Amino acid sequence: MMSKMLRTARRARGKPAIDTDVLARFFHGLSDPDRLRILEYVLDGPKTAGQIVRHLGRPQSSVAAHVTCLRFCGYVEARRQGRNVVYEVIDPDVARILRMGERYLGANEERIRSCRVIAREMEHE
Repeated sequence: MMSKMLRTARRARGKPAIDTDVLARFFHGLSDPDRLRILEYVLDGPKTAGQIVRHLGRPQSSVAAHVTCLRFCGYVEARRQGRNVVYEVIDPDVARILRMGERYLGANEERIRSCRVIAREMEHE
């Protein structure tokens, strides 16, 4: 119901309708703490896969799955540099999105921590 209302409101303002399913996938790409740690780390500049693995202290297979998600969602790009794969943020808006989330969290942290709906969804993943 809400997605239909959003599409209708956008059309009324002369903007194309948003595909809320795709928008939810966009945010889902940011919904994992390790993916956020990777983004924060790569925002400082390009990093090799090995650097990311060492920074997170997680298994290489886990990190590979997360950077693959970040690549497919368009947050980072990968390029080969000799024997290494280097990851970097594609768009500076990624940093702005993360900073906006941090500001929102500053004002709403308790509410987010106490949200039972999100807690249930995370248990089922």
